[in-house]
Order: sequence, then C-alpha cells, then structure tokens
Amino acid sequence: MVLVLGIDAGGTSTRAVLATVDGERVGTGGAGGGNPIAHGAPAAAAQIRTAVRQALGDADPATVAGGVLGLAGRGALADPANAALFARMWADLGLGRAPRPEADPLVAYCSATPAPAGSVLLSGTGAAALRIEGLRVTRVADGHGWLLGDEGSAFWLGRAAAKVAVRQILAGEAGPLARLVIDRLAGPGAPATQDTADAISTAVQGAPVRTLAPLAPLVSVAAGAGDPVAASIVDEAADRLVATAAKVRDPDDRGPIVLAGGVLTAVGPLRARVEHRCATRWAAPVRVATDGAAGAAWLAACEFAALTGPRASAVHRRLIGG
Repeated sequence: MVLVLGIDAGGTSTRAVLATVDGERVGTGGAGGGNPIAHGAPAAAAQIRTAVRQALGDADPATVAGGVLGLAGRGALADPANAALFARMWADLGLGRAPRPEADPLVAYCSATPAPAGSVLLSGTGAAALRIEGLRVTRVADGHGWLLGDEGSAFWLGRAAAKVAVRQILAGEAGPLARLVIDRLAGPGAPATQDTADAISTAVQGAPVRTLAPLAPLVSVAAGAGDPVAASIVDEAADRLVATAAKVRDPDDRGPIVLAGGVLTAVGPLRARVEHRCATRWAAPVRVATDGAAGAAWLAACEFAALTGPRASAVHRRLIGG
C-alpha cells in the first residue's frame, strides 16, 4: 500500500493526515502550533513530529511515497540551520522523502476544491489573497503584516474596535461594541472613564497584535446585535478583503474562491458579506476551507500519482468530502 502524508502546521495548531493515493484515510494526528517563525524552529519541529507520529500509527514510514507540508512561516526554512533541523526530524521519523514545504493558503485552497485554478482569500491574524494556477501559487496580494497591510484581518478588525471604544469613551457615549471592548480589556463592568481609555491604550501599545487580534469576534457579535458602528466596520472589512481578492482575479474569472483563516471560516456577518460580494462580483463558486492537512495529503497524492481531471476529483471527494 502506497501512502502520502499531508501536514498543516499553523500558528496555533498542527494537523497531519496519512492517506492512500486513492484517498482512503489511514491515520490522523494533531499537536500544538508548528509555525517556526512564531514559536522557533526547534519547538515547531517538535510539534510537527508529534502530529506526524500520531498519523503514522503502526504504518511503515517506508511506505510513505511523498508528502506536502503546508507551513505558516515556511520562510524560516531558508535558514540552513532550520532546514537541517527539519531534515533530521524527517529522518528520525523514518521518512525516506521529506514532505515538500508549501504555503499554508495553498493547502487551505486544496481542502475546499479540486479545481486546478482559482483563488484563496485569507483572513486570520493577517490577510492576503493568492491566485492558484496548476495547483501552484502564481500571484499574491497583501499579506504585508499589520504595520503595512493585512486589511480586513483580525488585527485590522480589532484595531478598529479599540479605536471606537477609546473615542466613544472620551465622548461619553460608549455603545455596544465599545462596551464589549471595555469588558475584555479593562475588566467586566469597568466604567467608561478616562482611566479606562488610558488602560485600553496602554494594553494595545504594549502588545499590539496579541491584544487587538482577539477583539475581532467582538465586532461580529456587536454587528449581529444591531450596533451600526460595528456593522460599518464589518462592511469596510468586507470591501477591503474583496478589493484584495480583485488584485489576483481577472474580472471574468470563474474559478472558485476559497475563504480561509479564522475570520472567514467562522460563521458570521463578515463571512456572509464577503461570500455575497465575491459571488456577485465574479459569478463564481465561493467555498470555505476545511481540513488543511487533508488538502495537503490530496495535493501530495496528485503529485505522486499524477492525478488530474475526474480521477483527482474522485480522490478529493473520498479524502475530504463535498
């Protein structure tokens, strides 16, 4: 039995899927964050090793013909020391052929569609859009980080929420969204005072990304509850994300659009707005990413067995469903 290995290593978790080239799942595994930039290469490698060992189970590693590693922070592997560390990890696992590193948005795309060409729109802590052609990334828009871009990301949403909270506190008119931010950053029931505004500002300045990105869900909660200020933030985020997608899609593009990242895979007003805007603008199917590790395993199967067309689609349905 010939096997392939798919791995999706993100900032918060790592998943691995072992499957046959015909799409039958043989094993799965999970562990903590495997982003070598966020956690350091040694810690990331340890988490990836744990997930792969779980997925391998009793399978002979020698039967693994190939694999794909969807890796957030894969640029860290350009460092020779990190590359050597990962090479030792694969050898220790008994894999004769190291999984090929790929951008994690590509495996997210493959988790939702077998179409060889389309695009993926990502909004998590950061935000970006990528054009996919021949199951390869050919064009990228945004993804420039929180200082220079990531428009419509969790950070962007959280910063907008914090700005609203501080301004409304100082104006003496803290609305629903501001109240949620106050409770989260200053404590439940904290008064809407100058001291509270200062405490919010201090928290944000001390750790911008770690403080602001987790506020993103509050915007959706407030918008869903009817807060017009929160709804306007959601509308602007949707507009910015779709504008980013337009940078990698032609006006007549009918290829699928895959939504990925925690912000866009979560059910809520932002995802609904983005889905509607994308479907209207391009008359294209809009799908939501699922199991990136399974997407990576499917991509590995396509490469090893030269799967294309109906056969690739059949293996995708068997492995991932849909």
